[in-house]
Amino acid sequence: MNMKNIIIETKQLCKTYILGKTGLNVLKNIDLNIYEGDFTVIMGSSGSGKSTLLYSISSMDRPTSGIVNILGKDIMNMSEKELSKFRKMEVSFIFQSMNLLHDLTTLENITYIGYGTDTKEKINKKALSLLDQFGLLEEKDKYPSELSGGQQQRVAIGRALIGGSKIIFGDEPTGSLNSSTGKQVLDSLTQLNEQGQSIVMVTHDLKAATRATRLLYMADGHIYAELNLGTYTADKEKERKSIVYDFLKEQGW
Repeated sequence: MNMKNIIIETKQLCKTYILGKTGLNVLKNIDLNIYEGDFTVIMGSSGSGKSTLLYSISSMDRPTSGIVNILGKDIMNMSEKELSKFRKMEVSFIFQSMNLLHDLTTLENITYIGYGTDTKEKINKKALSLLDQFGLLEEKDKYPSELSGGQQQRVAIGRALIGGSKIIFGDEPTGSLNSSTGKQVLDSLTQLNEQGQSIVMVTHDLKAATRATRLLYMADGHIYAELNLGTYTADKEKERKSIVYDFLKEQGW
């Protein structure tokens, strides 16, 4: 039995898209618990429903039916205004496209999200601390066009953390990066998880999956299997990669 606190709980979660006169059932009666402090990775073949699940359990999209509780709050019955406030204060998102504002500096891209969650002085101090943590302090006055892809994604992670969010959701955050810059981003996320940050990430990347403490495999709108990997350590990466590969192969990945 998992003794960690449940931070996301779904029951009979369904998502249906209407296409003309027919409905496409993308998520089918999913019962799921996500636990505090885990690095949860969701994988599956194209069309399995993994991204739809991520958006449904993160408040980014409204499921068609079922129950979704995030941090003890029933998001299914929230108004759009309540959801907007919830997203700003409680959760944050990292996407494949970093969505940085190109007319703002590295520091400004992080701080503008935080203003309104705390005093300006505290947000500025926290932003500088995050830049230092991610090795970006010397780039604080640079614009996104002057940064590498890996640096831009680390800025996006800093932006996701500035408001003190309890859960980070990632949708293929290393998908557009090469191997070395992708590793830098994964190292940053792993470091955050080691510090207690809860992370839920969709990926198709085997290397990214090895960072998971828990791996969920989706197919045809269901969660078909899961693999508990425990805490990541670099010296066990090769062994973990082999375990993950064998697990995915068993699922027909």
